[in-house]
Amino acid sequence: MAEPQSKSGSELVPELVSEFRAAPKTESSALRRPQLTMDLSALRHNAVVAKQAAGGRKLFAAVKADGYGHGAAMVTQAIRESMDGFMVASLGEGEALRQAGVTQRIMVLQGVMSQTEARRAAQRFLEPVFHHVSQIEAVGRVGFGLPLTAWLKLDTGMHRVGFTADEFPEAYARLSTLRGVRPNPGVLTHFARADEPNPAPTHAQIDLFHQVTATVQGDTSLCNSAGLLAFPDAGGDWVRPGIMLYGGNPFVTGTAADHGLRPVMTLTTRLIAIRTVQAGETVGYGGRFTASETMPVGVVAIGYGDGYPRHAPDGTPILVNGQRARLIGRVSMDLITVDLRGITASVGDSVECWGAQLPIDEVASAASTISYELMCQMSGRVARRIVE
Repeated sequence: MAEPQSKSGSELVPELVSEFRAAPKTESSALRRPQLTMDLSALRHNAVVAKQAAGGRKLFAAVKADGYGHGAAMVTQAIRESMDGFMVASLGEGEALRQAGVTQRIMVLQGVMSQTEARRAAQRFLEPVFHHVSQIEAVGRVGFGLPLTAWLKLDTGMHRVGFTADEFPEAYARLSTLRGVRPNPGVLTHFARADEPNPAPTHAQIDLFHQVTATVQGDTSLCNSAGLLAFPDAGGDWVRPGIMLYGGNPFVTGTAADHGLRPVMTLTTRLIAIRTVQAGETVGYGGRFTASETMPVGVVAIGYGDGYPRHAPDGTPILVNGQRARLIGRVSMDLITVDLRGITASVGDSVECWGAQLPIDEVASAASTISYELMCQMSGRVARRIVE
């Protein structure tokens, strides 16, 4: 295959759109139809925000975990004008993008673990990250048929994977001398606390990175979404936006809208029943919620089998026909129940779990999780729809 080249144009490959729009064959009832709507205009808008924040640096867009649950093939096609490359977790994810027609550079964060995997990466022009000495030893001094573009991970404070500052010089020298690796490998690090209000830990990581890599001739990369927005002077040749592309808030405070980001994913379903529950009666498994008065309870066609968080507590926000309601009772596999007091509602009304009108970060916070998890855990039985 040809060396990756940037492509222009924003049109989607028709077969990718058709595959993504195809609804899962579950049941025909229009009432039982949780649906994910993906707003491509919002996705492209967020990509432009990231590009503007990059200030001339190149961008690797994070599309691991199937594009944070949005569909990696669709995402890469939609934002290829704004991105210089894409970033995945595994070799298999990178190969899938090549098969989908992606031509830009692709970084593989978990790297390769053998000569066979290194050869596969080289043949598909994938760029593995080396984060442990065992990877360098496994690959060895052999050719791969095509030169391998490699990156080395420097651990500046995350303490998860990567070489320490003391280990870095030897590791970089060893990687640089591998016969099948291009000269001057790139170097990247990852921020552990860039999303927090206190900037000191991230400044320490930035300072250490530049100190250790002062003589490196290859490309460098430091910033994720939070780093890109909060630390514009962090430097590096490449940035790696992720959650901000999908309209999630990269920070532990504030909202995505504060940074001009728009939600890409909207999860909707239907109200399939309305019950009157008497004072003292309980709702759902385990009787977690007890009615304090006679009240209307709505039954909504979604559950943890669709990807709605099972651990969501009473009070988790939800919109019924555009009106703010709250979850009551345990989340079941296929159903949830909501408090309809003070709400005008009828069977068949639309229910938004999160998205265009209800920020996903608000729901995630109520459920003691993060927007990343909610995006990634949508099941295959949820219908998908694309809007421009």
